[in-house]
Amino acid sequence: MKTVLITGAGRGLGRAVADTYHQAGFFVVATDFNLDLLSDLKEKKNYLPLSLDVTSEVSVQNCARHLEKEVRQIDVLVSNASIFDFYAVSESGSEKLQKIVDVNVFGLANLTKYFLPLLIKSRGRLIVISSESYKVPSPFQPYSVSKQALESVFKAIKIELLLKGITSVLIRPGAMQTKILDDTVHFSVSDDNSMFKNEFSGFVKTVPKYIGKISNPFDVAEIILKAGTTKSPKRVYSINHNPLVTILSHLPAKLIDFIIRKNLK
Repeated sequence: MKTVLITGAGRGLGRAVADTYHQAGFFVVATDFNLDLLSDLKEKKNYLPLSLDVTSEVSVQNCARHLEKEVRQIDVLVSNASIFDFYAVSESGSEKLQKIVDVNVFGLANLTKYFLPLLIKSRGRLIVISSESYKVPSPFQPYSVSKQALESVFKAIKIELLLKGITSVLIRPGAMQTKILDDTVHFSVSDDNSMFKNEFSGFVKTVPKYIGKISNPFDVAEIILKAGTTKSPKRVYSINHNPLVTILSHLPAKLIDFIIRKNLK
């Protein structure tokens, strides 16, 4: 029986991926920062719920050591854990940005560092969940900024892992019916001291209008299963992309700046 490890498996896309791989016959190591979100899996056959903080090298190393004894190898590693927020990046400073970068970018670096030996044993596969938002980082979106950074780190890791016979795949989903979408739609402005208070308020009101088609996490999970099991996977799987985002990504930077500024002024 093959083994898959999924980060951020407590809810949303991570849980959908865990259930989809389980139904496909995998032994599922479901991990999350909040172990309570995995409590329903404790008594289920071929599930191993574990607490894992991807921002902590100690946590990831301890998890890897535990799994080396329990499963000996990992066939598919799904780097899914991610956090989301809106705020003015220009006002954030390094401490505030550090939180989202630690999870969304450095989490992948920690996973590959400590789980690489288990992947090498199986000549397995690394699957990294990015986002279509990486295409057009706009004002007040540290999430998009973090996904651009993630993709840059992924490119380097991908080539290095190829040298060890490990295939890496990038997943770029669009809007999904998850907590991140709920947070986007119901986001409220809380920083009254921001110099961008008026512009930020306008941005928050505008975002829901441009979300576009919303996909079911289980439909996306089926594609992630395909990416982890097919003999020759695509390098990148683009899922349910918003046409507006795609169009914007192909426009000249100067025109993009003009459009965004006009809409937020």
